[in-house]
Amino acid sequence: MSLLSQKIEEYIIESGESVQSLAEMGNINRTTLQRVKSGERLPTRAFFKKLTRVLRLSPAEEAELETLLAIAQVGDGTYANRQKIIELIETIAELTEYQIPFSKELRQQQNPNHSAAVTPALQVVAGAKQVLSLIECNIDRELFEAAEPAVKLAIPYGFQAVYDYLFQQLMGNKKTLNLQDVLNLRREAGVATADPLLGALKHLIALTLLDNVNYQSHCWVSQTDEAIPGPEISALFPYFILTSSAVITISGDLTQAVIYQDPAFLHLYSDCFAEMLATTQPFILESNDLFKVFDLDRNFKVEVVVEPLPCIAYYTDRELLEAKLNKDFPYYEPLLEAVDRYFNYFRQVSGGMLNVFSLKNLRQFMNDGSLVFPEEIYHLLTPVERLMILTQVRDDLFHDRRILFALDDDKLSMNQAVEFIYESTSCLRLVLHYKVAGRVVYKTIELREPGIIAAFKEFFTSLPNSEYVLPTETTLAVMDAMIAEYEPAAVPDFTEPLAALAPTRV
Repeated sequence: MSLLSQKIEEYIIESGESVQSLAEMGNINRTTLQRVKSGERLPTRAFFKKLTRVLRLSPAEEAELETLLAIAQVGDGTYANRQKIIELIETIAELTEYQIPFSKELRQQQNPNHSAAVTPALQVVAGAKQVLSLIECNIDRELFEAAEPAVKLAIPYGFQAVYDYLFQQLMGNKKTLNLQDVLNLRREAGVATADPLLGALKHLIALTLLDNVNYQSHCWVSQTDEAIPGPEISALFPYFILTSSAVITISGDLTQAVIYQDPAFLHLYSDCFAEMLATTQPFILESNDLFKVFDLDRNFKVEVVVEPLPCIAYYTDRELLEAKLNKDFPYYEPLLEAVDRYFNYFRQVSGGMLNVFSLKNLRQFMNDGSLVFPEEIYHLLTPVERLMILTQVRDDLFHDRRILFALDDDKLSMNQAVEFIYESTSCLRLVLHYKVAGRVVYKTIELREPGIIAAFKEFFTSLPNSEYVLPTETTLAVMDAMIAEYEPAAVPDFTEPLAALAPTRV
């Protein structure tokens, strides 16, 4: 029996009713109920709703049963991966939407293994808690004592406690940290539940979104036990952390560590880290160069885009680009040619693309006409241009010319700060764009680890049949209301009544 069938059986027993009487009271099939109770089959959505009503479940009990049903439908691992991705989207929204005040004052941790007056040149610790405590104390020492705090990490992505501590110390702190790391994104064998790489991704992105962290991250994708390229200094202590004054080497099982405060060791490991950076690829790229952020000169085919607005590339021709790009921008001509070429190619190769967007962000676009580009390179779209794009999107959705779905913003909140681009070339790109002190910041994260890509693709393709997107008729109704609101006297002729709507995707 599954956890779902066990819980259903438990609720049936608690109700004091027999299967037969529940079937009669709830107008449901007795045989189906018996098979659901025994775990022989899963309930349909309609059957599930009738069952929860006849069992008189509380909202909390019904929510628990909903979760167990979702797990039974897709499996523990897939369900857990979906929840990790949802947490990531919500974390990005929270950290980019709400400005965290620099008001936190910290107290420096003291290393319990030696007094403040005596700093040994070499120290050995054993035990997972002791290793983490040593790392935390040295991070604090760097933040409090270094003129320009800097930390370099060459640790496994699974050592999330270190990233957690860095985030907690820097969030809302007046200190500024230069942080670098090199990640080995090797998949661990036998992973059956939530992909740990997804959990690590959430921690890394959270760090890069902090205004007071200058974060440079590199990665090495490996499907074997192959180590990160670079000189191997110690097979027994393959991981290390560098600060301005110390090197902490860490054993493979993360239960032993040695700290060196010898300049010679510091120089040796600094050279090693520099070589690792030189032989690995950037994992997080921060740049205001749109050529780099969107990789405008690259050929590609996009299968899924989850973004704040319906894909604007479909509705932006050369004439509109020439009108909207700022001709006083120093690189106007090459930017115009690159964006026009990019948009044309995009339209040609992405006809069957799944596009998921947010109605909340679409309304914001209708209010102010702003896009995700730096304000110095383009002019805001006029009300007429905004309405033209909105009606074109509505027309494409109504006539099923594009695969468009709108998020239910009450169930999954995605602001204007992120877009996910899944390419058929086994690549997933996260493009972050948000404002800091009035300046638009761009960061691109390119993921090529097969497990992460598969998890995101599964999540994206599951959205059309999930509770996280609105039915097509609801989306059309909202768009019709927007059109009427922004141009009440000129609703386009193609806006047919919803009663005539052909069968819709829900």
